[in-house]
Amino acid sequence: MDSLTNPNQLVQTFCVLDDLSVELFGKTNKGRPNSLSRSEVATIILMKHAFGINCLKKLYRLLKTNYSHEFHLPVYKNFVVTMNRYSLDFLVLINVLLQLQQKRSGVMKIIDSTPVPVCKNYRIYRHKTMKRISTRSKSTTGWFYGLKLHILTDLKRNILMMKFTTANIDDRKVLDIFLNQLKNSIILADAGYISAKLQQKAAKGRNVILTSIRKNMKKLATPLQIFLLNMRGRIESVFSVLKERLGLISSLPRSENGYLAHYSRVLFGYLFQPLIS
Repeated sequence: MDSLTNPNQLVQTFCVLDDLSVELFGKTNKGRPNSLSRSEVATIILMKHAFGINCLKKLYRLLKTNYSHEFHLPVYKNFVVTMNRYSLDFLVLINVLLQLQQKRSGVMKIIDSTPVPVCKNYRIYRHKTMKRISTRSKSTTGWFYGLKLHILTDLKRNILMMKFTTANIDDRKVLDIFLNQLKNSIILADAGYISAKLQQKAAKGRNVILTSIRKNMKKLATPLQIFLLNMRGRIESVFSVLKERLGLISSLPRSENGYLAHYSRVLFGYLFQPLIS
């Protein structure tokens, strides 16, 4: 991603994204054109992650100072509106790439979820922005208020499936949905995914769910199972990149759409990073 700080690489990235945009959405000439096109916004998102910027205001200052000739920037308020406006289009791009990575994935897959708090715990009773869809729940690190992100990856840390849910949703319900699209796979999961019904459903699609063993279970794991289950840690590195490097967890958005647009920008940056590196 550091290559995006190079002007030549910046132009090449824009061309790739512009060709992809035209292929998926076509050329739109209706109405008054936006000051920033879909391809420019996509390039700006990748630049945001390349420079390690965690908020739109700092990003706007960088573009205004160093890239005023490359981008025709509106005032800051309209810049934020434009960045959020294309969030649904980015979901289409994300879905296309997920489908491509599913076709290229191997047999081994890893599933897990991570909490996505929308505010700190002491601000829960004052938080109103995400009140409609946020709930309280408890993770391995304690109580939180917000959403939960479920992802399915391969051993190369490529995201194959993802889903946002409220925080109090059982992880097994999401795996049940994912199984509708999975075939001939070995799915590595933690003990929270133990379910006889899911095992039966997985067998119908020639899938195998391999979970870790709870302390109160009288069952022994073979050395091969232990070796495979130890690979589950790879998905934690995906969560680490999304949260620590790309800033998935944030309380800066001031609207529900702003939060969802922020999450789509982060996931877009993670998924499209290998294409322009």
